[in-house]
Amino acid sequence: MNQTKKEIKDFLISKDIKFSSIFEIDKLPGGSSNETWIIKYKNDSTEEKIVLRRHFQGMRNIDNQYPPLSLKIESDVMTAAYDEKIPVPKILYRTESKSNLGEGFFMEFIDGVALGNKIVDNNFLKSKKVNLSEQCGYYLSKIHKIDHERLENIQKSEAINEFKKYFEIYKNYNLSIPVFDFSFKWLEKNIPNNEKLYLLHGDFRNGNILMSEETGIKSILDWELLHLGDPHEDLAWICVNSWRFGKMNKPVGGFGEREDFYNSYEKASDFKINKKSIQFWEVLGTLKWGIMCLKMYDAYKSGYDKSVDRAAIGRRSSETEIDLLRLITKEFLDE
Repeated sequence: MNQTKKEIKDFLISKDIKFSSIFEIDKLPGGSSNETWIIKYKNDSTEEKIVLRRHFQGMRNIDNQYPPLSLKIESDVMTAAYDEKIPVPKILYRTESKSNLGEGFFMEFIDGVALGNKIVDNNFLKSKKVNLSEQCGYYLSKIHKIDHERLENIQKSEAINEFKKYFEIYKNYNLSIPVFDFSFKWLEKNIPNNEKLYLLHGDFRNGNILMSEETGIKSILDWELLHLGDPHEDLAWICVNSWRFGKMNKPVGGFGEREDFYNSYEKASDFKINKKSIQFWEVLGTLKWGIMCLKMYDAYKSGYDKSVDRAAIGRRSSETEIDLLRLITKEFLDE
């Protein structure tokens, strides 16, 4: 880690940030494919912070069936979003794959709250004028309206692709989880058709959205799963019960209502939401998270990553079984 800190300092010196002014460099915990580092330095008498995002250095290609998205693509899309007045951090510097730091980018630090369990607290929002569900719908519509034709190398992944991807991952574990098996069969019979491709964030949910107690959404983070696909995927993902942090009666991220979210999105986008497509993607999203939990535990069990985070998240796979049965067997959207 000390070597990495030196490499970060050396890079920033090359960008005219004085070595002596950098007084703290810390790596944040978590991150399955990307590392996040916070760098603090003095600018005259003012303390400044910037953020480094780079690929997880402990990851080998042989360990990862689906390699992480190029950080150049991620930073390109974030720049496009920034230009469209979508709240994202401004990209400051980029690093190349052949550099000491590897492929990555430095971005501005934005202060706010990203802890999902804190955001769903009834006392979090101080302003009665702020409706987080409406804000989410509005900004998600702006993301989907980004002109992806002018961006390069963005992969396409529609319903059938996502279904096959996670079914393949699940089968590779050689497990037979009855609820998962049942859910895959249901999904196969209900795959929706999407006539037009849109740019998706891919991980738009509570926990990846930086919030302010006074003004609501300050920044949208973690774009590593971005792709072209069906807008219902993003619309459903934030409603998956795992991102409600215990507030089941608040379908949108544990803090809001579907009606506010959907109406705001439709008003800003002129896109008509299909209830059956939402159901498909919410079932697949729930199942996807269950499989991700299996992957987390597998990383811990194999010794690849012995962090407590991996083991703790791994146990949550069973929670998704309850959610899947609820989503498939009851009248959908009667919350």
